[in-house]
Amino acid sequence: MSFRVGDRVECNWQNRGINFRGTIASINENTYDIKFDDGDFEGSVPLDRLRPASSNEKNPSQLGSWPGSASPRNWPSSSHERNLDDNDISQDSEAYRKWKEGSSGKSNEDSTKPLYETSGVEVSTPAFLQNWKRKAIFGVIMPIWGMAPYVSYPVWIVFFGPLRILEGLVRLLIGGQATAPNIQFDIWVFGSGGAEQRMEPTVWGDWYGPDDGGAAGYLPSLEGFFLLFLYSYFWLNIFTPTFRPLRIIFLGLCFFYIMAFSHTYIPDGWTHYS
Repeated sequence: MSFRVGDRVECNWQNRGINFRGTIASINENTYDIKFDDGDFEGSVPLDRLRPASSNEKNPSQLGSWPGSASPRNWPSSSHERNLDDNDISQDSEAYRKWKEGSSGKSNEDSTKPLYETSGVEVSTPAFLQNWKRKAIFGVIMPIWGMAPYVSYPVWIVFFGPLRILEGLVRLLIGGQATAPNIQFDIWVFGSGGAEQRMEPTVWGDWYGPDDGGAAGYLPSLEGFFLLFLYSYFWLNIFTPTFRPLRIIFLGLCFFYIMAFSHTYIPDGWTHYS
């Protein structure tokens, strides 16, 4: 009896007396390479450990003991044998899994990793998507707080302060006017040289308040709410899942510039627009 590539067979896996179904992957003179239905692979299997499959249906489960072999309870010794529980030999048991992987030389740590890691392919979730629910909730709370009359002042002074600087740095490179909301630049007019208060609405929204021109809070447009949401989302991303000190230092320098040096120099287009 002989087999061809693609034939369905049942194999005495590693001559351990347990029968699994698979497919002939390749032939090496008098031995065969088997791709099992559960994804395992065994090479150079002699003919006396193979027999034609009783069905073409794929079945990754154990099919029973190989005829004439010892009981599957008499598993061969391995590095994991001391952890085996003789009272549980089901395929879903931890003992069975450790026994089956024992000959591969994998550590317990590796065996608990997902398949994409143990196979050598490192796949991880991008940092900005980790803990995204917490960041998204924070991203909604901060713009809503910024809309509240008067009690929103600390948010605009401390938290959203660097936002105009970030947009302004981009505008310095590509041109145009920085229009991201900033209560220091828009209402309190830091700096000198006749910079006018920016009272007109922008694409991001507009300040609202008493009729005399004071600002109680900010009413963002849909685009403005999305801008504030993204800023808040990525602000929290600085701290979770890992702290990134260089980014918080950069935002701190932006805030320090607004509070300490913006009266000395403000680039054109950062406080008003035409």
